[in-house]
Amino acid sequence: MLKGQLALGAVQIVNAGSDEVIGYAYTVENGLGQLQRWLLHRDPQNEFVVRPPPASMLGWSLADWQAGVKSLWQPGSYYVWAQADLYRHGGTYNGVTWTRLPAASKLPPPTYYPSAPRQLDPDGRIIELRQLQRALGLAFAVRGLADASSIEYWLLPEAYEPAGRSVSAAISVGARQAGSLDAFIDVANQSWAPGCTFAITGCVNHHLQTPPTRP
Repeated sequence: MLKGQLALGAVQIVNAGSDEVIGYAYTVENGLGQLQRWLLHRDPQNEFVVRPPPASMLGWSLADWQAGVKSLWQPGSYYVWAQADLYRHGGTYNGVTWTRLPAASKLPPPTYYPSAPRQLDPDGRIIELRQLQRALGLAFAVRGLADASSIEYWLLPEAYEPAGRSVSAAISVGARQAGSLDAFIDVANQSWAPGCTFAITGCVNHHLQTPPTRP
């Protein structure tokens, strides 16, 4: 199985630089990769850490998560269904072997769940994914939490471990600029190598005073 951004099951989202809990996520295998359900109490603005869940959420099933959303909810929270479709270096997709990442116009479209049309926001800078103080992955967002849907593109190297169980991951804005998805692809291709995974994540965003009826 290809490695996605998150470990399966529940994880905790905390503010970067502190232990303030700003949300949770729950991940299952789905489709071409994994379906992540994020419950965020506020917009993390590209600065957050994914950590193991509290003891009370260890071993939660999807049914436990769905039943628990109401108690975890705070008015004005964000709920995001994020379907991450995963593609491996050297794999062949639509007749093209990915020894290099395709141009933006040739990338597969994102998958959205529910079948409408993020935790990340677009601001023209490349987002860095760190584990054990090392910069490992890269990400780029098209649209953001304020929109009904958005897309995230993640480059995950072979050394990356899905975050939230045995290892945490920190997401933060880096210094490099990318004014377009093609510009991000150019940067990502410098690190695209055997063992890498590329995640195309379609996000459907719910932002109301009350939780979704079917989380």
